[in-house]
Amino acid sequence: MRILPLLLALGLAVGGGAVPGAAVPIDEGGVSIVAAPAFSGVLRSGQPLLMTGSIRNSSEQTMDAGTATIYLGGSQLPTRAAVSKWLSMDDSPGQNLGTAIDTFAVGELAAGQVRSFSITVPASAINLPSGQSGVYPVAVRLAAAAVQVDLVHSTLVWTSDTAQKDLNLTVVTPLVAPLSTAGLLSAEDLDTLTAPGGALDTELSTARSHGLAIGVDPMIVASIRLLGTSAPPSARDWLTRLESSTSQLFPLAYADADLGLQRRAGASEPLAPTSFPIDASLFPVGPEETPAPSGSPSPSGQPTVPIPESLVSLPGSITGLAWPSETGLTEKDLDFFSAGGYTRTLVPSAEITGTTGASPNVTIGEHQLTVSDSTVSAALRQAALATTDADWSFAMASLTGLLAVTAAEHPGATVVATLGRGGAATGESIDRTLTAVESLSWVRPTSLDAALSITASPATLADNDEGSDRTATARTLLASESDTARFATVADDPSLITGPQRLALLALLSVSWENDPAGWASAADGFLSEGSTLRSSVHLPDSSQINFIQEKGNLPIAVRNELDFPVTVYVTVRPDRAILDVLNDRVELKIEANSQAKALVPVQSIANGEVRTMVTLSTAAGTAISTPTFVVLNVQAGWETAATVVLAVIVLLLFAGGVWRTVLRSRKSRAQRSADEGVES
Repeated sequence: MRILPLLLALGLAVGGGAVPGAAVPIDEGGVSIVAAPAFSGVLRSGQPLLMTGSIRNSSEQTMDAGTATIYLGGSQLPTRAAVSKWLSMDDSPGQNLGTAIDTFAVGELAAGQVRSFSITVPASAINLPSGQSGVYPVAVRLAAAAVQVDLVHSTLVWTSDTAQKDLNLTVVTPLVAPLSTAGLLSAEDLDTLTAPGGALDTELSTARSHGLAIGVDPMIVASIRLLGTSAPPSARDWLTRLESSTSQLFPLAYADADLGLQRRAGASEPLAPTSFPIDASLFPVGPEETPAPSGSPSPSGQPTVPIPESLVSLPGSITGLAWPSETGLTEKDLDFFSAGGYTRTLVPSAEITGTTGASPNVTIGEHQLTVSDSTVSAALRQAALATTDADWSFAMASLTGLLAVTAAEHPGATVVATLGRGGAATGESIDRTLTAVESLSWVRPTSLDAALSITASPATLADNDEGSDRTATARTLLASESDTARFATVADDPSLITGPQRLALLALLSVSWENDPAGWASAADGFLSEGSTLRSSVHLPDSSQINFIQEKGNLPIAVRNELDFPVTVYVTVRPDRAILDVLNDRVELKIEANSQAKALVPVQSIANGEVRTMVTLSTAAGTAISTPTFVVLNVQAGWETAATVVLAVIVLLLFAGGVWRTVLRSRKSRAQRSADEGVES
């Protein structure tokens, strides 16, 4: 069982990711054992040792009956390095494990079977010096047919008459929502998350009951406040509990967007929301809401609409503390944070070269950093995520051993540990773990304020490579948002486009996406696709050949707006031959939401012929939108004048013909009357 020890040896904070369970088999035979001293690995002088654990057969074959032997080393593990080395040792045979203090039989284990055990070793077999409190190595070897099947290393904190050195511990937890791509939580989501047993309810309840420092995602707070009177009762109650909490709060970046990733992707400053969709009807003024005389009251009967700053504010919180991703930090990132108003950065010790000693604070150049203990954080998260008693006991024994040896190395030191973004804050054993840590007589829970006030020492950052697929993807996301922002000037209110786009971008940059790379890739593709669709929502419909038979007139150009709000575009027509003169090459056109309108571009024909004309759209700022459309015009210069002359001649001839016929009929009539008069006479 080497998974947690490997993390400890590497000193990784595991980036908040879900840590594998302690009983995952790692040997070729598919059989694994996990075991550790009970009671969080603490044993007092004169007491028997209770060892608990489980054996799992994940192979497809039955394991033969065998034995398990418990070993106890006689020499202390005096340093954290020694503890980490012991816990990370492999299961190769022939190791010096110390003295065998007990052996118990293990029956045949069928394929897929898991068997728990609990073995009590009498106090008389524990030959540790009564006057030397400290951390000692423990191991359990599983063998069948005289062949070692698996080997697990653990630790025992031996407390004798000698007083244990004290250690101050500050635990920091993130208060973040499940991954999303919208940048705001819906009423339905909030109702589920803040209801008893929901993820946000669990996170807040745990943090409040154990006095943890809380990094709060402002997106959660804004989502509740934006809903006004329509917010679910459970969400309003949750927000009240947060605001009234005695736990120390500090705001994370909006949507917990990774600040370092923003810098590496090309952002000039830390990104923040540009606007929120505020519905004034959700904020009525009640009869009891009488503004103070010194205030600026709203007109009677008008809603008191919140401003963006009030939607994300956390009165009384610690300000200026950045908590970026736990991997890949560089000094350029620190410069970026400082330029964005952050005065201190919370980083894991795995990112720092050298030890921090009794203080969790260091300086790198002019930058202030608070360092969380990567090794302790990894063990804490492992215990919080444990789903079985055996896994939890193993993780707790490792955590307790690390805390004890840290106290011995640096008496009175302050250690900062973090739960990370990988689910430990809502882990199945989180409450059990924190309660067990608080019960350790030498651990003193300490506030974040107290930890931040300790004198810092100089340090350096570990070398990190800035290039990664994640950075490349983030750079593409920022470029897409920039393109959309330029397009947004087509709208009468650009914030209707830029606001939701920025919120969605921040949600996609969340640190928690590190734990789901496949999901993040899919979500990023969706954002890019939606951005492309959005930018083509105002466009020129396909056109065919048009006959222009006027010498001078208006050329009708249809434009389609598929957005839910009105836009203003400028239509430009450019013929490729000088047989058509465009009298106004930038015609303004207003188009209502989800409708089509025609721009009337004044033109004059110069000569007959066919001309290929490019039609483009642009915003008031001159940004090109949509794809240019090419229209073929069949121009007949002067055709209208010639037709008028011909028509006039025809009318004149018809008129002359009518007059001539009238004259002829008149002459004929007079001749007939003369003839008739001659006959009568």
